[in-house]
Formats: sequence, structure tokens, C-alpha cells
Amino acid sequence: MPLFPLIKGTFRALTQPNAQERELDEELQSYLELLVAEKIKDGMEPGRARREALMELGGAEQVKDSVRDSQHGAALESLIWDLRFALRAMRKAPGFTFVVVLTLALGIGANTALFSTVNAALIRDIPYDDPDRLAAGEKTQDRTPQGSVSRLDYFDLNDSAVSFEGLAAYVPHQVTVTGGAAPEVVRMMFATWNLLPVLGTDPIVGRHFLREEELEGGSGSALISEGLWQRRFGGDADVVGRALDVDGESRIIVGVIPAEFRFMADVDLWLPIERGDFFIDRKRDSHSLRMVGRLKPGVTLAQAQSEADAIAAALEKRYPDTNAGKGFILYDLQRFMVGEARISLFLLMATTAMVLLIACGNVAGLLLARGQVRLPEMAMRSALGAPRKRLVRQLVTESVFMTLVAGCVGIGLAIVFQKLLLQLLPLGRPGLPEPALDTPVLLFTLIVSILAGAAVGVVPALRATSLNPWEQLKTVSKISEGRKSNRMRNLLVVAQVAISVVLLIGSGLLIQTMTRLTTVDLGFDPENLLMGGIGIRGSVYDTPDQRSTFFATLVERIEALPGVVQASTISKIPIASPYMDWLIWPADQPKPAYGEGRNALARFAMPGYFETMGIPILKGRDIERTDTHDSGRVIILSEAVAEGLFPGQDPIGRMVNIDWNDPYEIVGIVGNARLDGVRSEFDWAMYMSAAQIGATSQALAVKTVEDPLLLAEPIRGIVRDMDRDVVFSEPTTMAAIIEDDMSSLRTVTTALGLLAGIALLLTSIGLYGVLSYHVNLRIGEFGIRIALGAPTRKLMALVVERSVRMVSAGLALGVVVSVFGTRMVQGLLFETDPLDPVAFLGAAVFLGAIAMVACALPAWRAVRVNPVEVLRKE
Repeated sequence: MPLFPLIKGTFRALTQPNAQERELDEELQSYLELLVAEKIKDGMEPGRARREALMELGGAEQVKDSVRDSQHGAALESLIWDLRFALRAMRKAPGFTFVVVLTLALGIGANTALFSTVNAALIRDIPYDDPDRLAAGEKTQDRTPQGSVSRLDYFDLNDSAVSFEGLAAYVPHQVTVTGGAAPEVVRMMFATWNLLPVLGTDPIVGRHFLREEELEGGSGSALISEGLWQRRFGGDADVVGRALDVDGESRIIVGVIPAEFRFMADVDLWLPIERGDFFIDRKRDSHSLRMVGRLKPGVTLAQAQSEADAIAAALEKRYPDTNAGKGFILYDLQRFMVGEARISLFLLMATTAMVLLIACGNVAGLLLARGQVRLPEMAMRSALGAPRKRLVRQLVTESVFMTLVAGCVGIGLAIVFQKLLLQLLPLGRPGLPEPALDTPVLLFTLIVSILAGAAVGVVPALRATSLNPWEQLKTVSKISEGRKSNRMRNLLVVAQVAISVVLLIGSGLLIQTMTRLTTVDLGFDPENLLMGGIGIRGSVYDTPDQRSTFFATLVERIEALPGVVQASTISKIPIASPYMDWLIWPADQPKPAYGEGRNALARFAMPGYFETMGIPILKGRDIERTDTHDSGRVIILSEAVAEGLFPGQDPIGRMVNIDWNDPYEIVGIVGNARLDGVRSEFDWAMYMSAAQIGATSQALAVKTVEDPLLLAEPIRGIVRDMDRDVVFSEPTTMAAIIEDDMSSLRTVTTALGLLAGIALLLTSIGLYGVLSYHVNLRIGEFGIRIALGAPTRKLMALVVERSVRMVSAGLALGVVVSVFGTRMVQGLLFETDPLDPVAFLGAAVFLGAIAMVACALPAWRAVRVNPVEVLRKE
């Protein structure tokens, strides 16, 4: 079609106010007929071909007049056409469509998977009756949360509080179940009689505990899980009333708890907590219970907290020796169950959102470049009468349609990502809902897809339609418009660089933390150490001497095995079994006021434990076989305790008091060790003789020459031979315990590093795309410069300079954001400054190097331009 008639018709359409209401010019009509003929040739019905040609060229009003009966019908017709046109556009550019859909699908899929996890942990109701009325409780000391409450404090709070419909307490434990089938170590929970009623769970067989079973001497009952019921009793309906041997004591089963019930731990057995025992009046400063309560209807958590504060103040006045500065803190139960996983979830959710933003930036850049190519098309449609809002709607519909397709692909990716998350990321304590791609999650995906489509499509659509059709039809104006579009792409790259910097710095801080944790001095040697539990029945071994003889004989037989270097026992496995700290002070000094003294972790060991673990004995001696129940009480202190209690003095031979126990004589000083966790400080610790208390439960520590797990089965054989009702439970290596302690942080670090890598890759692609487009835009200029003798170095500098400007701006912005953003990961760091200069400088250098690589090819293309070919085209 001749250019002049087309320009003439376009000018008439732009200058005459009623151009959309009159027939098209003969010149434009002939162009329309060409389009109609092309569609009929493709097999389309003539009437439909004409309508779609009009819609495609912008004559939507003419189509509306012929097909609508109402405004709603016209809008629907227009929307259907937009979607069909978007589908055709995707089919015509499969490579472009594939890149856009895959880029967005990765971002949407990762966000969907993480949102499903966040939804389960933080948004969906926990699976208990009226969960909004459930609260968890802990002890505070000087307003600082410190975990478990004492048994007596709990009973006083329970008896005095009126805000609760029920207030229960619990503490997880582990026992050996014997009798009938093979002995089995099971996880159990000591609980007050009302724990399950408070949570709204009923037995599927039998009944709950009774209030009177909480009284001293009335604790012979037990509740079992449906799993234990099936394993040991074959699901016998007559299980209620049958006996269950628990650590040598007979318990009567009163009920079976459904398999789907989970609360704070995976438990197979519940035993009632007694209100009293032979030394309860001396245990107000011993803290072991957790609390959970159901608020009365209409009572808020804040009101219950005020009442708990008042009761704590009254207890402080009544018991100043044990309750000074002590209080209670109440939490929403769901928040308490999520625990520290909340930080990891929010961090990863924010990270995946950033990756999606970078992906959207890349797609927006692609659409801006594509919009530049489609400028003549937009000019033609505008000239034929299409209003700007109609063109914008069409372009946005195309981008939204692509992101909806990406959302569908993203759901498939989310299923894969979700499985990985469930395997790698701890989501809080057992009892939280399982993540699922349910209706809210799918709705989230839909919203994210639509918003992403709008975000990547609106700006390119506005840029592509913000033109004067008359000017656009002149070829000389295309370069100017391309430069405006390119500036927008430059801003997108700056934003991408900034986000990548934030992610790289955060990842660098966590990597430093992991590096420090893997090389941290634990105070003991974890190499080739086998750990596992041993529990004997107190009813069978009813004297301290019998108990110590069993463990001594067991250790001797284990040490006789080939490949064993040394063996011993300890009351709690380092790192895997934390806590149990008791107040300690010099016996020649008065007992410190509550909250003023220092507590040390209490551990009961057999001879040879320190050598087995590689903990050095700095002064004095080890625990010996002569330290029995009938001998004087002895204690070994860690170096930190000795320095704290007896600064500058020799503590050997001195006496110390421990809470309610008789004085102990200090016989040795050993090195400090991290017993509460890899991330803990060197713990104050004290070690006493297991034989002197007649321990029935000990953890076995075995130092081996080769793989420790190879000795697990031989040790099981020795244990069975000594007593068929004793189990060597959960054998594992100390290396595995340490790895498990760091697993959540390692997972977060790995995930953040992976996402940072993806972000860096996408940013590099975006930077490469902008520079390549910049070179293509100025290809004629480069050709002329080369023809005039411009040096290669100067031409390359033009491209590199543009890269440096964008990257520098992004780096500056990213560093500023990171100064505040690193506070989000501060709680995960270990011996690492949130503003660590190495992490900041390393991220800047690394990203700068990647940027140089990304600009290398465009710069090389710029200097390889053939000036003869360029000038011929010009």
C-alpha cells in the first residue's frame, strides 16, 4: 500500500474529532480488506474475519455496533478477542513466550511454595478447638523469657487465675515400654489431667485423666496413642484397663488418643503430673514445665497477661527467696509453636519475593524492547481510531495472560519446591497444619500472577502507546523513542542490581556464620563418637549399687569390642539434650538471692567420660569407681565455673552447694564445652558421679577407630544379653548431632545462597539485555565512529561506562538498603557483625565482576561492527 495515502488517512483520523464515528477512508479501507482477505485465506469465516480485522486495527466501536445487545456483551466480546489475540501473539513468538513464562514461573512457583508453608504455620488455624482462645505460657526473669516454669508456680497460677477456662502443664520425656512384645523406647509426655480437654481432643477409646489422678499416689493411669495401641495391642478394643510396663512401673491404660493429634512433640504415651512428691516443697526454683491454657470466652490475651502479672507479683512477695524478679509471659499458641522458624520463613519469603521482582524486571525489559518493535503497529492502530486506553488494555491483557500461564506452570514447580521445603526446613513444633496447595494458596498464586502481569505490562504498554501516530510513521523518530524506552530498562537494571546486592550481602553474612560454626571450638572432640540412650528399670535394679554395677559392666563389655577406644556414660548427650541448670555457690557463703547467683548445667557421669569426649582435665582428677553412693559427694567443675566462683584461687578441695542437695567436694577442673548447642557460649557446667545418685537412665558415649555406627548392632547385642528389657535407643554419631543442630540454619543459608545466585543470574541477563539493546540502537553510530578511525578502546569504554553507571547506582542503593535489611538476619548470625565489611565488600566486588562479564559480549560486538555494511543500510 502506498505510504502517502496511508499518511493522509492517518492525518485525517487524527485531526477530525468524529473520525471514529465515520467510515474509514478508501485508502484505509483497502488496507482493512487486505487483512480480511488474509484471515479468510487462513480458513476464517468472512463475517468473523472482518470483525477481528476491525478489532485488530482498533475499530472496536464498529464491531460493537454490529454485535452488542448491551454494554456487558460488548465488553465480553472485547475481552474474548483480547485473549484470543494474546494467544496468537504467544504462538507467533514461541521463543519469547518460553523465556517469559519460564522466568516468571520460577519466581511464582517459589513464592507459592513458601506461601503455602507460611499459610500453614502462621495463617491457617492450628488443629484444635477454638484455637484463637489458646495461649502458651513461660517463665520470665527480670522480664526476659526463660522457658519452663516451676511446678509449684504453675499450680499457684492455676489455682488463682480466673481468666482461663483451663490451664494445663506438660513436659516431654522418654521411657522404655516393656512386657509382651519387644521392649520399645517411646516418647512420652507428663501432663496435667486437663491437657487434652484444654486442647479439645477426646480419646477414641476410653476416657481422659481424672482430676484425682493428679494427686500424689493416684498416678497409675496412662493414655496411649493410636499408633502404640496398634503396635503393641493390635488395636484390641478391650485395651482399656490393661497394664503397660513403663520403666518397670505398671500403668493402667485408661484411653487411646487419635493418631492425628499432635502437640509440641510426637508422643505415644501420656502420664499424669502429680501435685506432690517427697521433695516438692523444695522445688519452687526448679523449672521444668510448659503451660498451655484456654481463655474464657470474651477474655483477651492482654487481660490474661495482666492477671498473670498480678499473681506473679504476689508470689514474689510471698516467696522472695525463689521468686524475686520472676514472672509469667503468655503467647498466642500458634505463634509459640512456630517459634524461631518464623524468622526463617519470613526471611525466605522476602527473598523469593525479591527474586520474583527481579524476574518481573527482566520480563518488563523484554516487553519494553518488544514494545519498541511494535511501535509502528501501535501507530497504525491509533491512526485507525483505536483509543489509547484500548491499546493499553490489549498490551496489558497479553502480559497478564502470559503470567497466568506462568502461574499454572509455577503451581507445578511449587509442588516440587514444597516437598523440598518440608524435608529441609523446620516449620516449628509438631501440631502445626501441614502445608498444602489449598484454596487460599491457589488464590494467592492467581493474585500474584495477575499483579506480576500488570507490573510487567503496564509500563511497556504506556510507553508503547505514548506516541504521536503522525510522528511515529516517520522513520526518523524511532531512535528517539527507543532511547526513552531504554532509559526505563536502565532503571529496571539498577533496581535488579540493588536487590541482588541485598541478597548477596545477606547470603554472605549467613555463609560467614556457617563457616564459623563449622570451625567453632566445641570444647570436646566429636570425631568418631557414638551416642545413644540406655534406660534400666528401677524396680528391677532397686539399689544404687545394682544400677552402677549394670552400667559399669556394660561399659567394660563395650570397651572389649574391636574398634572401641574408650566408652563411658553421661546423663545428657551434649547439644542433643540441653538445659537442666542448677544454682551453685561456695558452701562457706550464704545462698545468693534468687536471680543474683549463677546456674550451671548439671550432668552425672561415669569414670572415663572426659577422656572419651576429649574434654581435658585441667586440675585434680576424674570421677572414679570409688565415688559411690556410700562415699562423700564429689563434683568436677568446668573452668568457667571455677573462675566464676573462686577467682584467682585453687578450688580443689573446696566445697560447693547445689540447690537443695548436700555440699559437694570439688575434686577436678575440666575444660569448657558447648553443651546446650553449637551456637551457645561455653556453658557453665558441673559433673557429678552417676553412681552416687543411682542413675537409671544414661547416655552411652563410645569413642571408636572407624565409623561409629558399625558398632551399633554389636552394642545392641550386648545390651540384650545383659537384660532383654533394656534398649540401646536412637544410636547416632556426635557429628550427626552437630549437623542436626545446625541443619535449620544450613538450610536457610543454602536456600538464600541459591536464591541469591538465581537473582544474580537474572540480573546479569537483564544487564546483558540492556547493553545489547544499547549496542543495537547505536549500531549506526558505532559504524561511523569506526569509519572515522575511533580506537577500539574508546568504543568499548562507551559500553563499559554505561554498565558501570547502572551497576554503581544499583550497588549504592543496595548497600543503603542492606544497612537496614541485615537486621532481619541478625537473629540467625553467630559471631558475625550484621554490618560486616567483608560481606558488603565481597558482594560489591563479586557483583561487579559478574557485571563485567555480562557487558563483555555487547562491548565486543560494538567494536566488531562493519562500517561498510552500516553505512550501506543508512
